[in-house]
Amino acid sequence: MLRKVFISAFSGPSRLKGSNVLVLFNQSVCQLHTSAAMLIKGHEFMKKLEETAANNQTNQRKMKQDTKKFLKKNQRYADYNYQEWRFPKSSRAIDISCTRGIMEPHKDDKSGTKSSLNLRKKLTNLRSDIVFHRMIKKRVASFHRKRFPAEAQDIYVKAHTLLNTPNWTIVNREETEETLQNLVTEHAYEDMVKGLDCKTVMWKYVESIEPPRVVQIRATPMITDDNYYGQVTVRFHSKQTLAIYDRFGRLMYGSPDVARNVLEFVIFERHISHPYGMWRIHGKISSEAYAKEPMKKTVAVIKPKQQRLESIEWHEQEEKEHPFKWYPERYHYIEKRNNLKTKRRDKRYWGIKRKQKIYNYRRGPIIRLRSRVARAVQAKREAVLDMRKQGKLPYPPKDQNV
Repeated sequence: MLRKVFISAFSGPSRLKGSNVLVLFNQSVCQLHTSAAMLIKGHEFMKKLEETAANNQTNQRKMKQDTKKFLKKNQRYADYNYQEWRFPKSSRAIDISCTRGIMEPHKDDKSGTKSSLNLRKKLTNLRSDIVFHRMIKKRVASFHRKRFPAEAQDIYVKAHTLLNTPNWTIVNREETEETLQNLVTEHAYEDMVKGLDCKTVMWKYVESIEPPRVVQIRATPMITDDNYYGQVTVRFHSKQTLAIYDRFGRLMYGSPDVARNVLEFVIFERHISHPYGMWRIHGKISSEAYAKEPMKKTVAVIKPKQQRLESIEWHEQEEKEHPFKWYPERYHYIEKRNNLKTKRRDKRYWGIKRKQKIYNYRRGPIIRLRSRVARAVQAKREAVLDMRKQGKLPYPPKDQNV
C-alpha cells in the first residue's frame, strides 16, 4: 500500500480511496499529512534534515580538530582534561522534572537609601511574595515561610558534603549519584559535578553567622496552566572551609584549615503540582559582600620551541597550497609503496596478509594454551573479576577488552 502511495506521488494527480480516507497527491505539493509524505525523496523537510545533520557533523569535526591543533601547537596538555574532548558534551535531553532556569533572580539591595523607588520595589516584591506563598501553600500544605529555612539548610549541607572526593570512589559513586539527584535538580546537577573527575575537593560547613531566611518566593506554570513549579530563594551567611587540589595533588584554591565567610542566595525548587515532589537545590547567586580568592595556576606554561613552531607553520602552509596533494600520512605511504616494489607477492605474502587481517579483526593474536596453563590463566582472570566486583581493583577503560 505504501509503495502505491509513493508511486502515485510522482506519477501525477491521483486518488486513493479507503475506509473514510481520501488522499490527493500532486507532483509539486503533497497533501498527505503523515510521516509517509515526509519520507518521499526530494521533500523539503527531508532536505532540511539532511542539511542540519551534515552541518552538525562538520561542526563537531572542526571543533575537535581545532582543539587538537591548539594542544599540539602550544604544548598545553596538562591544562586540558583528555576525557573532555574525547567524549564531547552531549546535548541536553528534554526534561520536565524541573524548570530550565531561575524565574526571577534575587537582587541584594545594599544601598540603604530610602527613596520612593526603592519603597515601591519593596512593596511590589512583598505583594508578589504573598501571592506566590498562597499559591505554594495551597498545593503544599506543609510549607511555611519561617520553618522552611531549617529544612533548606539541611538540604544545602547534605548536597555539598556529597561533593567531597571520598564519596566518589568506585565503591560509593553509584550511591552518591542517587542521593545527590534527590537533593539537586537536573538543571544544577551538571554544574555541581563538573570537574570532580580530575580534582580533589574537601568541603566542610563550620557554622552559621546569621540564621538562614527566605528572601523571595516565586511560582510559575509550565506546559499546562495547572502544572506549577515553585522556587524559594534562601539567604545563607555562614563560615565554610573549602580546599580544591588538582590531579597532581597541588592546592589550587582555598585552604583545608582556614574558614572563610560566605554569603550566597540559594534557590530551591519543587514541582508543587506533584503530590510527592521534593525541595531541591536549583541554582545559586553569589554575593559580592566578600572578596573572592583567585585560582592558583598549578601547571607551568611551557613555551613552544621555535623549531617546532616553524615546522607546524610549514605543514599548515603546504596543506593550504596543495590541499589535494598533501596529507599527513603521505611519507608513510610512499615508503610502503617503495617497499612493495622489492617484495615478492607470492602465496606466502598473501597468507601473512590474511593472518594480519584476522588478528586486527579479533583485536589480538589467537591464543592457544595447553590445558594446565589455560586453567591457571582462567583462575587468574576470575580472581581479577571478583576483585573488580568487590571494588578492590578498578575497571579498565571501555575501549580496551581486558
